Amino acid sequence: MTLNPLKWFKKSEVATSDSAIKELFGIKETQSGVNINKSNAMTVSAVFSCVRVLSEGVGALPFHLYKRDGDKKERDVSHYLYNIVNLEPNTEITAVNFWEMCVAHLALTGNFYAQILRTRAGKITELIPLVSNNVTKYRLEDGTIIYTYNTNGKTFEFEKDEIFEVIGMTLNGFIGVSPITYQREALGLSKAAEEYGARFFKNDATPPLALSLPNELSEDAYKRLKKSWQKAHSGKNAHKTAILEGGAELKSIGISNADSQFLETRKFQRSEIAGMFRVPLHLIGDLEKSSFSNISEQSQELVKYTLQPYMRKIEQAARIQLLSEADKKTHFLKFNVDGLLRGDISKRFNSYNIGRNMGVYSANEIRKKEDMNPIKDGDTYLTPLNMSTSKEANAKTN
Repeated sequence: MTLNPLKWFKKSEVATSDSAIKELFGIKETQSGVNINKSNAMTVSAVFSCVRVLSEGVGALPFHLYKRDGDKKERDVSHYLYNIVNLEPNTEITAVNFWEMCVAHLALTGNFYAQILRTRAGKITELIPLVSNNVTKYRLEDGTIIYTYNTNGKTFEFEKDEIFEVIGMTLNGFIGVSPITYQREALGLSKAAEEYGARFFKNDATPPLALSLPNELSEDAYKRLKKSWQKAHSGKNAHKTAILEGGAELKSIGISNADSQFLETRKFQRSEIAGMFRVPLHLIGDLEKSSFSNISEQSQELVKYTLQPYMRKIEQAARIQLLSEADKKTHFLKFNVDGLLRGDISKRFNSYNIGRNMGVYSANEIRKKEDMNPIKDGDTYLTPLNMSTSKEANAKTN
């Protein structure tokens, strides 16, 4: 990995670094009393599940470089960028890991950055992902954009053409906003509920209890009672029947889970977090409102409404920042989502049959969609003989 040493500039030259939003990115306590930031948000189970669905969903898709030839398009596997974006962005990780990391950073921080390594002739050789939390983006007074990267106690500086950047949802067109920042309270409540549940079961799922005595005990009697109670009802003796003497009564001083709506709170927070990331609930383990029929429909919606915004951002950023000016006129990059959009086998082949009979598909185009080898004479198209144009129909009636 090659990093350029920092070229210091005066702070007075910084026009904007979106400091208002940056302030929100630090550790802050929520109303539930839990600190939530981009680093510990993944410890909330629903957040981890949603980010995993998003990142693995996009990362597993083929990312192809296409070349236009008139109205036709074909994969340009001979182009040097094809292997970088689809197979091996650098010598350390695969393209699957790279795009997983990209989407995970977008979902958590709103931004993704990678260093672009080039030859002296300007040809891209590697993309090195950077930890987005350690990147600061500046716009200088003369309009120049600078990125600084802090790692291992050192600071490095990059110019705009040295960084591949994908911006998530943005409020100022300069940097993306972190969903974690704006949903801190919802995540704090979910984290607080998880921690409460952990403490509850750590205590053998027993609510706080107290012994009530009719008379005040001496200090020695108090210590003796406390010691004997803990010995009789802790460790291996937990949950054994208690025998009370001297008018003692056992009282609970805590509220039950039903009274505190513990389970309902956890269920609602899981639904709210899934809505924050627009992930269908059945994909994070909540099948309460799912059925065989609507799961198929929800999977289609996952591609269209959840994954597609991430893919479009990556596709456009890659075209603008990774392709040369000459290549931009003839090439484009696109994720292949055919595998995710395919229905069950009966629906697929019924669709193929309609398209084949209408003359939309050739046999080899259908076989290609099913990852099958082409056949001889399979590139011909059918023409329905019982159909005619409206012009021909009018001629026959006159």
